[in-house]
Formats: sequence, C-alpha cells, structure tokens
Amino acid sequence: MSPIIQMYNPTTKMLIKSKDCYQYDSDGKEYIDFESGVWCANIGHSNDRLIELIGEQIKKSIHHGYKFRNQFSEDLSERLNTLTGITNGASVFISSGSEAVNLSVSLSFHYTGRKKILKINNSYLSAFGFGQNSPNNDSIVNVQFNDIDSINTIDFKEISAFVLETGGASIDMVQFPEKNFISKIVDMATKNDCLIIADEVTTGIGRTGKWFGFQHYDIKPDIVVTGKGLGNGYPVSAVTANSKVTDYFNKNPFRYAQSHQNDPLGCAIGLEVLNIIEEEKLIDKCIETGEYFNLKLIQLAEKYPEKIKEIRARGLILALELKKDIDGDFIHTHLFGHGFVTGFKSNTFRFLPPFTIKQSDIDKLVTKLDDLLISSKSKKIF
Repeated sequence: MSPIIQMYNPTTKMLIKSKDCYQYDSDGKEYIDFESGVWCANIGHSNDRLIELIGEQIKKSIHHGYKFRNQFSEDLSERLNTLTGITNGASVFISSGSEAVNLSVSLSFHYTGRKKILKINNSYLSAFGFGQNSPNNDSIVNVQFNDIDSINTIDFKEISAFVLETGGASIDMVQFPEKNFISKIVDMATKNDCLIIADEVTTGIGRTGKWFGFQHYDIKPDIVVTGKGLGNGYPVSAVTANSKVTDYFNKNPFRYAQSHQNDPLGCAIGLEVLNIIEEEKLIDKCIETGEYFNLKLIQLAEKYPEKIKEIRARGLILALELKKDIDGDFIHTHLFGHGFVTGFKSNTFRFLPPFTIKQSDIDKLVTKLDDLLISSKSKKIF
C-alpha cells in the first residue's frame, strides 16, 4: 500500500530520472513525455542551465521572508512587463497557478467592490477558491464557449473581472475560443468597468507559439497570471498587473499572507527560464515543431476519418479527439505501455511536450498511434 494520499491515479512504476523530453522508471525503461510533467517543463526536464543556476543560488538564498527585497524578483517583474506589453506594471511571485489565479480574483473584488467573476464555461482556472469549478461556488458566472448570443444574458454590472483562459488543457481538452467571441466579451466587460484577467498558467511562457495565449487575440489584459512553465517544474507563479491596478493598491493597501512571496530562488529560476527561451529561440522552435506535429496528426485523421473526430492545435498544445464509439482507453493504456506519456480524457488525447521535442519522437508517437488505431475496437455506447 502506498504511503501517499492518492489524489490521482499514478502507475505502479517508480520514477527515477527525468531529462529533457524523457522519463525513466526503476526498470530503466524510457518514456517520451508528451505532457511536460503537468504542462510545466516547457524547456525540458532538468535543464542543464537551470541545474547550474539552482546549485549556485541555493548556496546564497532560497527564501527570505517579508523584510527584504531581492534583485531577481524585481528583474523578473520588469521582464514580465515587457513580455506582456503591460506598461509601468508590477508583479508579485508566489508558488502555484491556482494561488495566483485566486489572488488575481481577490484583487479584482477589492478593486471593483463586486464579488463575481465571469469565465468561459469550459475553463479550469483553479484547483480551489474563487476559481474552482464547483456547484457551491457562487462567485462564478459562466458564459457558454463560442456562444456570442449567451454574452447578452450576462449582467456585467455584477462582474468584477472576466478571467480568460485561451485554450486550457484540463476541462476543455484544448479548445480555442473564437476571436469575435472574445472581442465581444472583452468589449462588454471593459464598458462596464470589469477587469480583464488573462489566465496564462497553461498557455503562457511560449506554449502557444507566442509568449502568452492572449496575444492571439486583440486584447490588453489588466492582469496576467503565469505559473507552470515559468518555473519549468519548480513551483513559482506570478500575478502581473498594470499601472491602473497597482496605483489603486498603492493608495489602498492590500495585504496577502503567503510564506513564499518573491522568494529569490523561484524568481531566479523564472528569470533564467525566460533567458533560455529567448537566447535559444525556443518559441520559434515551438512554432516549427508544432506545425510539424499538427500536420502528422491531420494526416492520421485523414487516414482514419471513421475513428478520429478532430485535431486541435496552437503551437505545442495539441489534441486528438476520437469519435465516441472508439475505445480510447485501450489506445491510451497501450501508448503508456510502449513508453509514451500522454494526457487523456473524454476520449481525447492531449499533447503538450517540451519545446525541445524531436520530430523523430513525434514520428514514433504517430506511428504507434497508427498501429493502435488499426487494432482499436469500438466500445458500447449506452
């Protein structure tokens, strides 16, 4: 019996090592990781430059409490201002994406005096708190995905913020909202003095072929939330707000008690992640590799039109949705058995590999998918 409280269903395999796009179990078996851990390791597991930086920084300072500033956090904040396009903004750095989403929502509540947020119904947002998908959460108002008419049913006067997720990997299994749909929501929200929060925990730090998912749309968020890829597996997240928001809180102080605010180690890692992506041109590689991966999946869909419903892709966040009568569990189980780590839910495969994934590894996955689709069976639909 495992001594770990099981919040999810892991394999019985014991992980020994992760490096770049590969993971190794206690039997020495290699797995190609098409999930980047939990969509975190955008620049690959155990990146050599990060290992060196971490080794040096832990000798100096990991955590310092509330009494000091540190240069890493201030430099990282300036970089996020530049990358998000936010002028004269400021950031706070904490640990997880869920924390950062909830902090951004709390800020919107205090800023507007309202106590509800608007989100697209298939967005995930947060594991807990104001963003949690729960029937008991009366803070959330949902608008139906890509349903422009449903926008007209929203009372924006009660909304503190529209929290936009532009292609999450959890609930919606990689679906991208249409530009005119987003434009109308943002226009209505802005006219009614709602804040615009871009939730970039999954889609940020280059994952979609741009630094942030919202940059595929003609919008300017007031707050941008980042996590996951910012630390490449190390738990650090950020809330970056524009001058309108920060000026308000400079005049009306907001206190937030969390032990790991602006820790030097996490901020040093985040800064180096951004340096690596820029210097090694990994967003260009993300675009190029994503186009190749998408083409290979489209070719597979053309070969099996009776089995594959749809391919969805943007950068290196991709999904292959099977038709309802195809036994996707069979395929998913056998993919893992053959050394491929993929996401799977609602008969849909999810692929968010590191930007360093090789085309040859994509070919191996697609070849195995081809083999399994040939032998896959239909399942009974009740």
